[in-house]
Amino acid sequence: MSKRAAALAQYEGHDHGCYSVKLPPIRARVRIACAKLLVLSCLIVACYRAVPVIPIPAKNIGPGPIVQDTAGVMAFFKDTGHVVNFPEARTFRLQTLGQRDSLRTALRGERTLWRASSPPDYRFLVRTGCFCPGVRGWLLIEVRRGQPLRAWDRTGRSAPLSDWDTFSIDGLFDFLERSADRDAEVQVSFDPRWHFPTYVYTRVLPGPDMWSVIEARGLRPI
Repeated sequence: MSKRAAALAQYEGHDHGCYSVKLPPIRARVRIACAKLLVLSCLIVACYRAVPVIPIPAKNIGPGPIVQDTAGVMAFFKDTGHVVNFPEARTFRLQTLGQRDSLRTALRGERTLWRASSPPDYRFLVRTGCFCPGVRGWLLIEVRRGQPLRAWDRTGRSAPLSDWDTFSIDGLFDFLERSADRDAEVQVSFDPRWHFPTYVYTRVLPGPDMWSVIEARGLRPI
């Protein structure tokens, strides 16, 4: 055998010998890893089955049945005819010096009169609109102890209270007070008897397209 053949035979024998020595530990480690993975999977499944699935209740939905007097609810919506303009609305251009203070003064005066004469429980109609998503339909809001309790649309069906267009009269005043700090223009009119805002138009910067309108009417104590 030549020296080259002898060296090749010695190299191959050394390579096979190393392979035959290292193979069993590798297989053992693979088996141990698979066993650990199987145990971990069983633990995850067991924990998942141990945790009960609790359904999340609907949020801000009026409690109990929709209403007993559906006809009485729908009667509120008779006073929802389209109003073209509000000549009694006062305009505050809030970029003009002193106009923000004038708006705050008007709001404080009307809110004081509202709190002096307002019933603790009442219903009233409200309709909102803005540049996006546009004008919405009328809703009847029921307020108990100053908090909105439930709402209905003009078909007598229950409406959720989680949206931005369901609020109390005090919530409407809060909205106007925030407008005095941030908006460019506010138009507002007040009910002569109850002194709540019946029409609110706001426009924010930078342009005329960013507007919102709120109409409220038909307040009745309950």
